[in-house]
Amino acid sequence: MALNLYSREVRSPEDVTALFGTDKGLLVCRPGRPLRPWFMIPEGGYALVTKFGKDLDYDDGKPVWPAGFYWGAPWVKVENIVTKQSVVMNMPIKGCKTQDNVTVEINLAIVFRLMGDESRGEDPYLVRKFVYNVTPRGLEQQLRDACEEATRSVARALMHTEVYGLRTDRSGKRTGILTGVGDAEAPPSEIEEGDAALRSAPGPSETDVAERAMSKGSSVAEDMRRSLNEQFQPQGVEVSDVIITDVELPAAIVEQMASKTMVISQNAAQKMNQEYEMLTLKQQEEVATLKQKKTEERESEKQSGDMEVNEVQVQLDKMKAETKVLLAKIKQESRVRVQEITANGNLEITKLEQQKQAVITELHSKATAEAEVNKANADLYEVTKLSEADLTATKHQANAAELMAKAEGVAAPYIEARKQFETRQKQMEVWRALATNKDLVISGEANEELNTIMLCDAIMDAKAGHETKSQVLAEMLVMQRGSKVMLNLEGGTGGAVTSR
Repeated sequence: MALNLYSREVRSPEDVTALFGTDKGLLVCRPGRPLRPWFMIPEGGYALVTKFGKDLDYDDGKPVWPAGFYWGAPWVKVENIVTKQSVVMNMPIKGCKTQDNVTVEINLAIVFRLMGDESRGEDPYLVRKFVYNVTPRGLEQQLRDACEEATRSVARALMHTEVYGLRTDRSGKRTGILTGVGDAEAPPSEIEEGDAALRSAPGPSETDVAERAMSKGSSVAEDMRRSLNEQFQPQGVEVSDVIITDVELPAAIVEQMASKTMVISQNAAQKMNQEYEMLTLKQQEEVATLKQKKTEERESEKQSGDMEVNEVQVQLDKMKAETKVLLAKIKQESRVRVQEITANGNLEITKLEQQKQAVITELHSKATAEAEVNKANADLYEVTKLSEADLTATKHQANAAELMAKAEGVAAPYIEARKQFETRQKQMEVWRALATNKDLVISGEANEELNTIMLCDAIMDAKAGHETKSQVLAEMLVMQRGSKVMLNLEGGTGGAVTSR
């Protein structure tokens, strides 16, 4: 809630909407005008535009400019933006005297809005009247003065015991009033001791006083709202609601009233406890009586039930005997019927067995004949297919032999060339071995014996042991040739070889 109403300067029109939402007492903003060829008016307020300080109408008879974007020279500016929101102002009014000269404090909450909305049929010139003639500070002072005057006059017409009824109840519920022993709403006592005149004070009861105060408080706020609207609507201010939020009495009177209320509450609690004890005792007596009554009813019902059970038991025994006789008769009939069915069944089984054997014999004969025929056909088919397969295999073997002969004829030159190549390779290997053999003896003579002598000489030139293999081979070679070569192996060393 706002405690004070005021106006302020802002940097630009863009900041106005946020300020109106956060600052509860702000009614009028005076935005600055940047040096640019356009200006903007935000939503949520009445905008008044001036040119060289003179009011400039948006249109003929329309002093309030709508929200939007406008082109204009720097000397055309938004001078004032007045809020359209409802404002709640809190006004604590102190030092109010009641009819019995008790000083109380009454807190009011005034809900109002500034008029000038053409969509509601209001005069837009009321906005200029408020800005230039009323002003937020002036409105605050006038509201405080008017509310103080109205509140003090209302408080002066009430006793201090009635001022709590001025608080506005918006819930639509009627507040209950606690009553104690001896009040109108307290339950009557069967036996009251003492003088009844001393227990009741003369005049209206406190309950009647409280109800009368609450009825007064429900109409005070509405009367104040009507009187404030009659005063402020010509100035462009509409009061939508007046709420009396709280009423504060002096601490001593509050304690006194609280003590009295506590006494009333204690008396009411004591009375209720007594009534509860009496009701509890009465209930216990009723429960005991009811238990005895129900016990007697249960015994009576039990005896009646036993008699009915005996009657039913007799009928049940009779039905059981009849059932046993009927059951024996049914069992005998069932045995006879079962034997008859068994005999008929055995006869049918014998007939069916004979028919089955005849059918099986017939089917076996037919199956044997068909099997012989199928076997003969299978043998014929097998011989035919084997002959065809042999003929086909013979043809394929002949074709294969022919193809192999052709292949060998084609490959023969290549095979001959390969054999010659392999022979040449073997010769080259022999020549390579001869070329690397250091003991090789080459002779250009055609005389075989001379060549043999030279071979033997080469063998014997080598350093060998006694009776070496080479020497023996050399001697055998000389003997084979039938020459007249003589070998002397005496002494383990190579001897002279002579020929003649």
